[in-house]
Amino acid sequence: MAIDFKRLRLALAELSKMPAPFEGGCLCGAVRYRCEAAPLWSGHCHCNACKKLSGAPFTTAFTVRTEHFHALCGDILSFSRTTENGQGVRSRRCAGCGVWVWAERDARPDFRAVLATTLDDPRALPLVAHAYVSEALPWTPLDPALAHFQKMPEDELPAPRAQT
Repeated sequence: MAIDFKRLRLALAELSKMPAPFEGGCLCGAVRYRCEAAPLWSGHCHCNACKKLSGAPFTTAFTVRTEHFHALCGDILSFSRTTENGQGVRSRRCAGCGVWVWAERDARPDFRAVLATTLDDPRALPLVAHAYVSEALPWTPLDPALAHFQKMPEDELPAPRAQT
C-alpha cells in the first residue's frame, strides 16, 4: 500500500494540536508521568517484540521529546533488548503492577515512546499510522485511514530536504 502523504500530513497536524500538558500512569497508580508538549508521532506497532512485551496483538504508543517527558513518581523496572538492526531498547515498567509505560531507544535518545493506554485519557490521542504491518497478525484489522508502514516509519519516509 502506497503512503498517502497528504493524509499523513493532516494526521500529524491533528496530533500536534493535542493540548499539553497531559499526564498518565500505570494501573496501580505508583508510576506517574507528565508530557509538556504534544506528541510528534502516534500509532499502532505490530512488531513481534511489542506483541510479546505487551501480550497483545499490537501496541499503541506516541512519541514525545525526552525534554518534554517527566517521570513524576514510582519505582521503575527496566528490560533491555537488542532490535533486529542491533540497536538497544529499554522498556520501562512499573515495579508494582508491571504495566509497560514507556520505552527508550539508544538510536533515538532524544525521544520517548509512551504507551497510549497509560494516558489518563487515551481517547484524546489522535492516531497517525500502523508500523510493522509486515508482522501484523492476519486477524488484526488495520485501519485504512491510517498510514501503513512495513517496518519503522523512519525507514520508509523520504529524508528531509536540505534547507537552501
